[in-house]
Amino acid sequence: MKILNKLILLFAAILLVSCGGNPDYEKNLATAQKLFSLHGEEKIDEQLALVSKDIKLYTPMYGAKEPLGYDAYAAILKGYHDGFEDIKYNAQAWLPGVDTLSLKPDGSVRTYGTWTGKNSSTGKDISLNGYWYFNFDAEGKVIAQGDFFDYGGMMQAVGPKNPVLVTLKVKPGKKQAMIDLLNTPDGLQTTRNYEGCLSLEAFFNDETNTYYVYGDWASYEQYQKYLDWRFTNDESKMAQQVMALCVGGEKGLTPIFPNTDYSSFSKK
Repeated sequence: MKILNKLILLFAAILLVSCGGNPDYEKNLATAQKLFSLHGEEKIDEQLALVSKDIKLYTPMYGAKEPLGYDAYAAILKGYHDGFEDIKYNAQAWLPGVDTLSLKPDGSVRTYGTWTGKNSSTGKDISLNGYWYFNFDAEGKVIAQGDFFDYGGMMQAVGPKNPVLVTLKVKPGKKQAMIDLLNTPDGLQTTRNYEGCLSLEAFFNDETNTYYVYGDWASYEQYQKYLDWRFTNDESKMAQQVMALCVGGEKGLTPIFPNTDYSSFSKK
């Protein structure tokens, strides 16, 4: 009987959610829908008027551990407006949310659907499936937003590339010393964490005794800023340690950039 009662209560909760069950839901739903509609119209000021100054944004970016705040939220919106055209959200469903502990409707809004548009730089079309949720404060403004979609896959498919290839001509017998050095916390992990580094890969070629580091950067200006820091202000002196293991010292370390005419090819 206890199990039956629990099932009845659970069914009642689900039924309550399916019917809305919270007087704020319809109002908050209209706000969430307007926020997405304004995104397609690239009206950033009107979008920001719908969110709290204390908003917490939980992004789908790999490695993100802490929520972002209002300024970062605004910057991300502007980045999408600048980077994409004809943005449109095609909702498959808009759903009421519940408090995760009580299972009671709390006025929050969930949706899943597909964004379409075109990357301004590459002209490539996007078709991005995802799930989004919105929590609201007492004033009816978005206080938290979470995104679940393949951000890296999207940018890999349609985004512009600023590839940088660094070659390290390693001294004979120093292969493992170079690998160990670059695997320290001050090495390539610090490079990957530097602002503007979008991806980083490294590999060694035994035939030429050369270590290759391949990265994609948000801009070559940001990569130049990183290089300036590495050679002048980096307290770990990583660049100097690396050059000490290179044939010819500084001449053995070659960053190749800027590069042009990037192309990618899909299997057809």
